[in-house]
Amino acid sequence: MTSLGQELKRAREERGITLQDIANSTHVGMRFLHAIENDTFDVLPGGVFNRAFVRKFAKQVGFDEEQAVRIYEEQLAAMGGEPQRIYYTGLEDLESKPTQGNGLLISLVAVIVLGAGAYAAYQYFKIPEPTNDMKAIESIPTPAPSATATPTPEPTAEPPGLKLELAANGDQCWVAVKADEAAPETFMINPGDVREYTANERLQFTLGNVTALRISLNGRQVKVDKIVTGGKSTVARHIVVTKDNYLDFVY
Repeated sequence: MTSLGQELKRAREERGITLQDIANSTHVGMRFLHAIENDTFDVLPGGVFNRAFVRKFAKQVGFDEEQAVRIYEEQLAAMGGEPQRIYYTGLEDLESKPTQGNGLLISLVAVIVLGAGAYAAYQYFKIPEPTNDMKAIESIPTPAPSATATPTPEPTAEPPGLKLELAANGDQCWVAVKADEAAPETFMINPGDVREYTANERLQFTLGNVTALRISLNGRQVKVDKIVTGGKSTVARHIVVTKDNYLDFVY
């Protein structure tokens, strides 16, 4: 009776396929492929891995996969069944079997690595205890935000004393002026003359012909229509100017 290994090897050689070609395509280790072809099934990892490897081998060489598995099971039964194993590699290309001592050592190393990683993470993320310097800084009171100081507006300066200036510019004009409580003055102002009168609180004047004069109050030109009576009149009668109302008379 032809064995499974012989059948698969013949099919492989008929197709001109090497074991390395099968290993590259299936990612099954060369050691396991040699074991299938040589019928040394005890080298295989066992269980479902063996059947999976047989199926992959058969598919690559064009052999019926189900028939290959059936031959494998019949041949395995004739050999007394699959030998009892105390390990499974779980990797198809693992070449050496781990010992029990190696497994314990690996487990111990893994525990140590995990513990070191956990301790490092704790040290990295934990909140540090405050040092004396930090406590001293924390004890410094935070100054309250100071409100933006609003500059105190300077008091509006009182208007200056009153100053009336009369300049004749081409004709004579009769004038009467009274400053505060002083006695009134009356006179005739001639062309080219300039007269100035000052008062602390009040000026009162009468002008006979405003068109003959250039009139200013505290250095600003006087509005003629504010001191004459009537639209065509040229006389300003009993005009009273105070510190409170003088702006009404000027531009």
